[in-house]
Amino acid sequence: MFVRPDNWNELSPLERRKLRLDAWQNAPMEFVSPEAEANYKERIDRLRKIYDMEPHDRPIADLFMGANEYVIRRKGLQGKDMVYNHEKLREPLLEFHNEFQPDVAVSPLPYPGKVMDMLDYQSYIWGGQKLPDELTIQAVEGEYMTGDEYKEFAADPTNFWLKKYLPRVMPTLAPLAMLTELPRVSENVDIIDLIVPFGTPPFQAMLKTLMEAGDELMKMLGAVGQTGGMIAASGFPSMGLNIVKTPFDYLGDTVRGTKGILTDMFRRPNDLLEACEAYVPVLINAVIAASDRNSAPAALYVLHKGADSFMSRQQFEKFYWPTWKAVMMGLYEEGITSYLFIEGSYNERLDYLAEMPEKSLVCHFDQTDMSRVKEVLAEKYIIAGNVPASLMATGTTDEVRAYCDNLVELYADAPGYIMAHGCYFENSTDDKIRAFMDSVKK
Repeated sequence: MFVRPDNWNELSPLERRKLRLDAWQNAPMEFVSPEAEANYKERIDRLRKIYDMEPHDRPIADLFMGANEYVIRRKGLQGKDMVYNHEKLREPLLEFHNEFQPDVAVSPLPYPGKVMDMLDYQSYIWGGQKLPDELTIQAVEGEYMTGDEYKEFAADPTNFWLKKYLPRVMPTLAPLAMLTELPRVSENVDIIDLIVPFGTPPFQAMLKTLMEAGDELMKMLGAVGQTGGMIAASGFPSMGLNIVKTPFDYLGDTVRGTKGILTDMFRRPNDLLEACEAYVPVLINAVIAASDRNSAPAALYVLHKGADSFMSRQQFEKFYWPTWKAVMMGLYEEGITSYLFIEGSYNERLDYLAEMPEKSLVCHFDQTDMSRVKEVLAEKYIIAGNVPASLMATGTTDEVRAYCDNLVELYADAPGYIMAHGCYFENSTDDKIRAFMDSVKK
């Protein structure tokens, strides 16, 4: 847990950033051996210098945003195992780290399959459920908020989420719609409306299921946490990330769907803007709370709908950028670095990113022109990317090595660079993984 010092309100954003990075870097830990401890400190010291854009011996190669499923699949496990069988992942993960000695920890995302089953989760399908066992997970968009409900959402996002969205996307939680509006519980008679739902059979059945789901989740988190702890104890630090999205992406991915939000930009532009603005304080407060709980110094934005090919520059400037920037600035003020996982290309967006303060961003690119990125952004921010997933899956080892070598040469004089993949891939070879990792060690 991150604890603010007494003089927190007197500190600048960069001073706050330093304290969060200090807490992450110096978190107490027991190691499996003195060698593991020395390796951990060497790796996290290097990563810290990159985060601080200070002189360091070499870039790091981060596998997490690309090979996190490959490290499991190479040992014969399937997508279903990543959703339901988390204890089965431990030995393959520990074996991979001990054999390949990566710069930072890498593991698949912890999908809570049993919990999703119990909640009847609608916005994804997954291996062992509706997808074949070899596959992991697939988003299934739906319209969980109608266009007519924008104003209701903007007036109180939390209330809408609790009483409308959650019951629609997880039918097990349908009784939540019975709850009263919590801010109106101010007098003793209001307790009646607050508690009545809890006395009904549907609500009690939901609570029972939630408690059972909570037990299942604790089992999963126990397994995942133990594995992560063993990886760290063996000498491999994590990047220190919490996950978030932009206001526009939350609305487009989650409640309106791609088709809905595309048409909303033309049919309901003011309602859409109002809803995006309502999201800003919600996201800032949520990320700050998460960063305080787990001491992660950065927030990972998985960016979907702001890419060059999705919307015009004018639409980006109107609908996407202002509220996203507001969230990032709110986190910057609290010392939290924004780590941008930029899917697609941002060749027409780089000047917007350049508006942010120095050291406020890690810019991780997928398909953007990395020469242009260096020219516009590399003096102000940490840069990561952009080894193509297609190259890791279908290219030769020599092609992977040549691509990575070119990136290392291009960013040889940049203050902070992280070799990383453009996006996830499931299929590759050990030789290509080694070529990727070795490129930064020359």
